[in-house]
Amino acid sequence: MNSRLLKDVKSLKMPLFAICLLVLMGCKKDVVEVSVDAFSDLNAEIKQVQGVNSLQFTLQEFPYKEVGVKLGANKSKWYQKDGFTLIIANQVSSSRYGIFFNSLTPNTTYYYQIYVKNASGKEISSDLFSFTTNP
Repeated sequence: MNSRLLKDVKSLKMPLFAICLLVLMGCKKDVVEVSVDAFSDLNAEIKQVQGVNSLQFTLQEFPYKEVGVKLGANKSKWYQKDGFTLIIANQVSSSRYGIFFNSLTPNTTYYYQIYVKNASGKEISSDLFSFTTNP
């Protein structure tokens, strides 16, 4: 009888192994994509003090790979992707960023757009905003 039981157990090994393997393969982690609207509460603030201009803004918290600003004075060239300068922003708090820019022409309208890049390098940009420098 023991020999019959031993044969039955041995014959079950392979199907049990296959079932365990299928269960383990089915337990892979699903990738969860998180959607973040980086620009939902920008609270952008332009300051001009003694010829030094600064821009500070707030982004939704996220581990961005890069945060920056595109700045240019020629709106008609903006969409040709050569009418602006890229400036990397500095993080000043957990969700607040800022840049300084000098040598802007007085009494000139400048256009800017904030952009972020995620870990895979995908870039997303805000709306286009403008400000005018002091005379």
